[in-house]
Amino acid sequence: MIKTKVKNKIFGSILALVLLISSFTLFACGGSDGEDHYNIVLTNATVPPMMATLSCLESDDTTYMWYGRQQTFTNPENLGFTMLENHNAPATGISSQAIDEIANTVLDLYMENDEVTFDFYVTDYACEAAFKIFIEQNIPEANYNVHLLEDGVGSYNFFESLYGSADGSTAFEEDLVALEGVLDQVRAGTYEYSVDSYNYDLTYAYATYSNVDYWLQYPEFLESEDAEMTTLLADLNTKKSSLTQMFGALSAEGQQTFKDAVFDTDYIDPIMLQDNGKKTLVVCGTSFPGEEFSSIGALSEDLKNGTTEQMFEKFFNQIMQDYPDYNIVIKPHPSWGLDDPNTTANEKGVGWANNNCEGAYQRRVQYCEENNIQVLPGQVPMEVLIWAYGDDIRIGGYTSTLYMNAEPNMTLFFILGTNNLNSISHPLPNLIENGALGDGLRVYYPNEGQVTSQDYDFTAEA
Repeated sequence: MIKTKVKNKIFGSILALVLLISSFTLFACGGSDGEDHYNIVLTNATVPPMMATLSCLESDDTTYMWYGRQQTFTNPENLGFTMLENHNAPATGISSQAIDEIANTVLDLYMENDEVTFDFYVTDYACEAAFKIFIEQNIPEANYNVHLLEDGVGSYNFFESLYGSADGSTAFEEDLVALEGVLDQVRAGTYEYSVDSYNYDLTYAYATYSNVDYWLQYPEFLESEDAEMTTLLADLNTKKSSLTQMFGALSAEGQQTFKDAVFDTDYIDPIMLQDNGKKTLVVCGTSFPGEEFSSIGALSEDLKNGTTEQMFEKFFNQIMQDYPDYNIVIKPHPSWGLDDPNTTANEKGVGWANNNCEGAYQRRVQYCEENNIQVLPGQVPMEVLIWAYGDDIRIGGYTSTLYMNAEPNMTLFFILGTNNLNSISHPLPNLIENGALGDGLRVYYPNEGQVTSQDYDFTAEA
């Protein structure tokens, strides 16, 4: 009996010790049965949701995601993320409803476990979302990292406009001071948010904070005429983040999951891989006012109502004549999407209605039908189609972010307003100069109402 009591006491002591250790471990993790780390994605446009998705896809942590353009992902459920409703997404910026929902979730998780951590991915110009979710709610900086994600060529162009001149450093230092004032208002609860606007004057300054980094595909192309500004660039916590390299870093299974989430293979394959022995030439980045403004300066009523020939038609007539050995496919700008007359699929972009161009829209769809030109969904990220179809396609068209991820010699031409390669959105001229796009390019441009082209052979120049 005495031996049994001793054994029971020993067993009880061991059990108590185990429970004590378990309790201590639980306390050390915040006293919560929940996770210790979360990924949060709040993005608009095309590049930011892809950057964030490529980063989080093979993470073991829960990912909450909101993205603005609904058709960026055809099958978002394949990603395994917790998706937020986005049917009322603004054209730019981040939904206030999404920010509030995430803010409440973050605060709840922090109250349950004050050691919980977050990786927060947000489109660069919408950095105010981080202010409202974390700073206004007094979440310690040690608990979260903010990843500002480039919005394509706009991120470089805005930097150049703000800080690219000879007094760029003065403007940057003023914005650093202004940001401190903004954050004081945020902490006091008196700041008026404008998350539907471009807030680049806050973006670059915020990227100097220790828990913030700025993901850019080409950070080396943030350039200024001000030598002092060039020195100050070292204070920006930039992270070189090539979409193509991020995609390549995924496992084969992860790459397939990503592609399946972005587009419907059964629908896209017949467009991209037409069974007639020809490769596909995808003309990208089309936008009705862009092509017309570049040549005539304004949109006439005849253009809007579709009673006069569009420059688009003149460009495409020449392109079809110059590239008869290719199937011509259009990948419109997301805001200027077209219904595909060959499949009765895709969706009309908001730009047509917003600019009173209904007649022009109908004329363009008819032109595609008459010339057997198929149309890709405007919001599908072209970068993913480049990765998926590779050697089977070539591309060309209006200036766009997508060329930053094209393989060398995949891009055949640009459609420009003038015969000037430097008129292409920054940093594409840098890539052309560095040979990243290949050995040569053709430029189509309007000349007295007609289309002229010029070929550039960079190999010969070298």
